Amino acid sequence: MSDTKIDKTKVIIKTAEEIRGILKESLDTVTKERSDFESQIQLCRTAIELQEKNIIKKIREKSSAMMTDIEEIYNENKKNIDDVIKHINSNLITLNESLNTPEETETLMSHEANINAVKDEVLEPNFYEALHRRITPSFIPSKNLDRVINLEGIGIISNAESVYEVAEEYKYITVTKGQPFEVKVESILVGSEKHQLFVTLINESGEESATEVKPGFREYRITGRCPKEGKWKMIITAEAAHIKGSPVDITVEEYGHVHTIDGIEDLKIYKDGKVGDVVLDKNGCIIVSNCSKELLKFNQSYSFIGRLEVPDDAKIAYMHQMDDGNIIYSDLLNKTVVLCDNKFQNIRTFGRDKIKHPGGLTVNKETKTMYVADRESHCVLKFNVDNGDFLGEIGEEGSEEGQMRLPSDVALTKERNLIVVDHLNNRIQLFDPNGKFMRILVENGAIDGCVRYPQNIAIDCDENILVSSRHKLQQFGNNGVFIKQINNDGLRFPIGINIISKIPKRVAVAEYGSNRVKIYNY
Repeated sequence: MSDTKIDKTKVIIKTAEEIRGILKESLDTVTKERSDFESQIQLCRTAIELQEKNIIKKIREKSSAMMTDIEEIYNENKKNIDDVIKHINSNLITLNESLNTPEETETLMSHEANINAVKDEVLEPNFYEALHRRITPSFIPSKNLDRVINLEGIGIISNAESVYEVAEEYKYITVTKGQPFEVKVESILVGSEKHQLFVTLINESGEESATEVKPGFREYRITGRCPKEGKWKMIITAEAAHIKGSPVDITVEEYGHVHTIDGIEDLKIYKDGKVGDVVLDKNGCIIVSNCSKELLKFNQSYSFIGRLEVPDDAKIAYMHQMDDGNIIYSDLLNKTVVLCDNKFQNIRTFGRDKIKHPGGLTVNKETKTMYVADRESHCVLKFNVDNGDFLGEIGEEGSEEGQMRLPSDVALTKERNLIVVDHLNNRIQLFDPNGKFMRILVENGAIDGCVRYPQNIAIDCDENILVSSRHKLQQFGNNGVFIKQINNDGLRFPIGINIISKIPKRVAVAEYGSNRVKIYNY
């Protein structure tokens, strides 16, 4: 074959391959469009069924109200009629008694007053009208119902191209009962005309809950909350048509214990410690410390996915996740604090020959100040997280305000005030950014709203404070006001706690007494 024919063959093959690629891409597109179309058809069927149920429900409610009204009218008028009949019978008895012995003149004369009274009443011009002044109810069917049904039915089927879509991360939502949540709807076409969105938040029993639609630039934000656990749907329409991603499937969970990460002892290689703390890494995985050099790693489904081994001998107790992905941990064996990367490779060590017993820790990312609770020094130590310099201490041993005994954990508020878990004094104290005592947030006591031997603390996105203490996990407002006890089951010496989810609100608890991790919705 000549070179010319070979070149021509190559061109034909290349052209055929390009066409095949275009056709394959077109086929994939059409197949996806067909799948989207069938999905939208199913959504329409579901929406029609829901609309039918809603209309039937409203009609039944109206019918029930009208039945109640008619019963009230019946009971009221029946009583009036019975009273009139009783009155007439009484008058008849009076007349009959007078007419039984008309020949007895004296007896008849004695009844004269009664007879005249009856006569005056009966001969009164309005007597007959008064007897028949009754409400005569009648039912008048709605004249608009047929017109509305014939013209509008229960809705319309629209072929209009949807210009809105539920943002990907909001298409499936899990929340706790009563928790506020948000769904974002984005405009697909730039410069498209805005339409009013109609939203229905409904559960499997047909119960609805209120929503609020907040328009913004090229998007809507829909807020709501579900008052009952179970399966809910948020149905979103524009111009009578479902938008893409509607309905949003919402799973509503109950408060309290939802999962236990058990069998930790069997997963460990080193058997020299129990669970101490829980932290969520940048990838959303749950890291569990065991007061040893070994760390266990679990995914958000709470399945074990591997171990992290820290270089050199160490006993990791408490951990703090940094915004840049690095982690700081307390090393009980070497009595130091270590900054490491996300693979737990050491970057910097703090407090050698300064820290006696490191506990919980936190970092002010603006001032680069690290705070470490030192149980044996009975104070909070401060370090520069960038260079390791010692910056001073807060508090001293004692039981007076501002003093501490075995402080076990620290946390920072949005205002950068420091919260200190004063373990042996059975209280939670608040200090300003300069380390000056402000007030006691939570007092000593065994009742709800108080703490006995508090251990660890966490602050959620709403600035609520979660505290683990002897056999109990409690939630407080940022002012220390008690909200509720979170655990609805027994807890054996809970230590480290960490918020692992905002929606739903979920906290992980390292239960030292049972050597396991418990997960709670709150």
